[in-house]
Amino acid sequence: MTLPNVDEEHIATLVYPDEYAKNINQIASVSTQKLVFVKRKVASLTPFELLQFSLSECSAIFYEIKWAVVSMIFGGLLALSILLVLAFGSFPAGMSVPIGAMGFCFVLGVVLLRGPKRHRLTFVVNGKKFRWQSKAGDFKYKLVSTQKIVAFAKEKGIFSNFDT
Repeated sequence: MTLPNVDEEHIATLVYPDEYAKNINQIASVSTQKLVFVKRKVASLTPFELLQFSLSECSAIFYEIKWAVVSMIFGGLLALSILLVLAFGSFPAGMSVPIGAMGFCFVLGVVLLRGPKRHRLTFVVNGKKFRWQSKAGDFKYKLVSTQKIVAFAKEKGIFSNFDT
């Protein structure tokens, strides 16, 4: 068992150990000395292995916010269709219209239209790109972790907003 370096300070955990199997090929954690990457193992008893890369080999860290465009389009179409049915639809006499269900669909469409955002971090180590992307709906939960990594990258002078 190796003891951690005294100078090493933990910056952020992006993927927790119980989630490694679901987050294959992503960065798991960042410290001042190393990056921990979850790599897929093929034809093995364990589905993944943890690789450690020295942070001194990292030449750039890119950060971007991604929007889920497909769900935004679906939400807009859903909300628009409910509005069109209510505005221009004619219902025969005696037909019951589930207003609650239509209201629920309209609210769901508006929420989807606002769009779920995701964090995306790209680490360039020895010319290779290693990525981490937050899950849909985890934007606000991973905000602090990503802000810590961005602040650390700016301090080290390896931060960039755009992935080229």
